[in-house]
Amino acid sequence: MLRILVCSGRDLRPELRGTLIGRLGIEVYRAERFEDARLLCKTLGAQVILVDGELPAAGDLVRRLREDAATRPRSIAVLARDGVATQESEFLSAGANAIFRLPPGAGFDERLQKLLSVPARHGARLVVRIEVETQPECVAAMLNLSAGGMLLVTGHKLRVNDELDFRFRVPFGASVEGRARVAREAPPTGYGVEFLSVSDQNAIGEYLRSARLGS
Repeated sequence: MLRILVCSGRDLRPELRGTLIGRLGIEVYRAERFEDARLLCKTLGAQVILVDGELPAAGDLVRRLREDAATRPRSIAVLARDGVATQESEFLSAGANAIFRLPPGAGFDERLQKLLSVPARHGARLVVRIEVETQPECVAAMLNLSAGGMLLVTGHKLRVNDELDFRFRVPFGASVEGRARVAREAPPTGYGVEFLSVSDQNAIGEYLRSARLGS
């Protein structure tokens, strides 16, 4: 059963009823405080967390959800109305995967479906060489890897939406290179990046499968 956790001070189900959430009968749970959200994620296993952008200190809540081990693997999106549009960069920097507009419009369901389909991540400790625009190549440490991206830690300062070239070798496998975009910051020195192009997606898939079997 698909489950979504909504962090809000009020019931947003009436606004979301006409979306994929209502049509598929996805279970929706609500929490306002970080502690409650963490508990619900641990006990119910929600796949996606939706944070109401009008919630006081919503950006700080996103950051805490992204940093905590119980909620870090979940996909996090912020529900934003016109009044909070100027905070979008803050939400992305705090760790949100996406910003969804309210009331829901065209593309809402497609983007939600993409979040629900985010592939599982696996913890990894690999060395990644990255290069951003004209800056010299530098080394980063990969903390986790999925078919769609990776979490990097580097002393090199990056910004959300920066594009970079990367290169790494999977254990006992091929060298993988490609291009990626910084999707979010993971303070103090981490960055979540999504792949734009990958030279050998099969090598990543094989590594993820073998890692899950061995865990």
